[in-house]
Amino acid sequence: MGWDITYHPVGRDEIRSVYFATLADPALETGLAERFGVEAFDADKMRAVFASARELPSDRPFNKGHAFYAAIVLGFLRRFHYVRGGAYSFLLDDPVMAGYVSDWKDQVSPAERHRTFENRLTENYGAGVYLDSAALQRLRADARTEAHVQAKMEAQFSHGRLTVFWKAVDAAIAQGLGLLEAAEVIEPNPMDLGASTGYSNVLNCEPDGLLLYADAAREQLAQAQKQFAQVDRTRTGLFARLLGK
Repeated sequence: MGWDITYHPVGRDEIRSVYFATLADPALETGLAERFGVEAFDADKMRAVFASARELPSDRPFNKGHAFYAAIVLGFLRRFHYVRGGAYSFLLDDPVMAGYVSDWKDQVSPAERHRTFENRLTENYGAGVYLDSAALQRLRADARTEAHVQAKMEAQFSHGRLTVFWKAVDAAIAQGLGLLEAAEVIEPNPMDLGASTGYSNVLNCEPDGLLLYADAAREQLAQAQKQFAQVDRTRTGLFARLLGK
């Protein structure tokens, strides 16, 4: 399994004011759907997500629990971006790159701070880093002027993925929001994007990253088919020689 990474715009206070407030009071669900223009079908799915989140065990790590559910909810509320394998979390062993990341504990109420906080992706089906709007602006500027930051970003988001990531960053900055990273909120089918699945609204995903993934998958398939054909021709020739033909 690979990493199906999505980036969801969200403000510093919205984990509490949008997600946790609605989690605590189901009566807010209708107003939330109306505020963000969520259609009835997706509003029902979003209610089911909140209902499931209310059943999370108290010892569930935050990134595997409420942060992941928050990403799913945000996928119903706003457009988001997909970057196959492009996890900012994978940069955190570098102290410079880790310096842009916010502590998740700062985004939740004191009542939630007893949970385990990883502040990065640790496995699939979870949330990763949170980069607030100020951090995104610094990262964007530093990637233009600091060779170290630029090199790290280009290495992690190679093969055209950095363009998609910057689109996610620029869209969030334009809205005065940060970005929440998550894995497996949606699971694209690169051979048939229309058959993609997910826990959230797949149609809210910007197409750029999905199309990039589909192109890469088709290229890999073509290369595999070419290699298989070469092996098949070699095998056929060997059999012919063995049979004296």
